[in-house]
Amino acid sequence: MLKTNPHIHNLITVDTSGGWKELKAIKEQLKNREYNLIVDIHKNFRSVYLKTGLLCKKVTYKKYALKRFLLVRFGWNLYHKVIPISQRYINSLSRFGIVYDLMGLEFYPDQKIQKETDILLADQGLTKNKLTICIAPGAGFETKRWPVQYYIHLAQKFSTELKSQILLLGNEQDQNLTREIKEQVTGKSLDLAGQLSIMETACAMNHADMVITNDTGLMHLATALNKKTVAIFGPTTRELGFFPSSPLCRVIENKNLKCRPCTHIGSKKCPKGHFKCMKDIEPEHVFKIAKKLLNM
Repeated sequence: MLKTNPHIHNLITVDTSGGWKELKAIKEQLKNREYNLIVDIHKNFRSVYLKTGLLCKKVTYKKYALKRFLLVRFGWNLYHKVIPISQRYINSLSRFGIVYDLMGLEFYPDQKIQKETDILLADQGLTKNKLTICIAPGAGFETKRWPVQYYIHLAQKFSTELKSQILLLGNEQDQNLTREIKEQVTGKSLDLAGQLSIMETACAMNHADMVITNDTGLMHLATALNKKTVAIFGPTTRELGFFPSSPLCRVIENKNLKCRPCTHIGSKKCPKGHFKCMKDIEPEHVFKIAKKLLNM
C-alpha cells in the first residue's frame, strides 16, 4: 500500500515470523540511518523496542486508552471533540509545525497493476461506463457486519431499479458472504473477494461509482480513492475515531441505542443479544441515502 507513495523515500518492511532476530536487524538499520525524528503510532512492544536507545527525537501517538475504556465500559463520554484517528496521528506532530492539510487520506494505485486489473474486469464482463456499485460486506468481527440478507436486498434494488452492475470485494474470509450475495442477486455481478491483493482491490474499486461497506479497511481505502461511500456502523461510534471524514461519505448508524458503543474494534456477538445496532438499519434506508449521494 505504501510502496507507490511518492512522499516515501525508504520503506522498511518487517517479517514478523523472523521474531527477535528480525527486530534486531531492523533496529540496526535505524541506527545506521541516523534519523532525526521517530514517530511511533503503534505504541506496542515492537515499536517501543525499536525506538529505545536511538539518539533522536521521538514522538508517541496518544491513544486516549482511558477515555476509550470509560466510554465502552461505562458509557461515560469524556471526548470533548471528535477527531478521526488519522488526524490524531498528525496532531501528535503539531510541535514541529506539521498540521492536517484538510485533503483527506491518500492512496496511489500502481499504474501497471491498474492496467492489468482493467483487463481482468473487462474479461470477466464488467461493462465500462455502466453504473457500478461496489459492495464490501465483510469486517474483522461479526458485530461490525451488516446482515448479509440486507446486502442481498440492497444489491437487488440497485440491480433492478438502477440497472447497476455489482462488484463484490473483500478478503478470503469474506468469500462466503460475497458468494451468497452473487448467487441470490439477479443481474450482472462480479465476485472477486479473496482473489486480489490490496493494490489490485484498489484498482478494481477505481471502477466503482459508489462503495457500500461496513466499518472496515476497504471503507478507508474507498475514502482514500475519493469514492462516494456509504459506511454502515454498528457497535462502534464516532468518538472512537474510525468514522470516515470525507465529504463524499455518508455514515449510517442507529443513534437510538444507549448500549453503543459496546466495543471499540468489534466482537463475535452482540452482548445484549438483540444486535439492534445493525438489524434496525433497513436496506430501504440505505438505498435512499445511496441514491441521494449518487444524485439519482
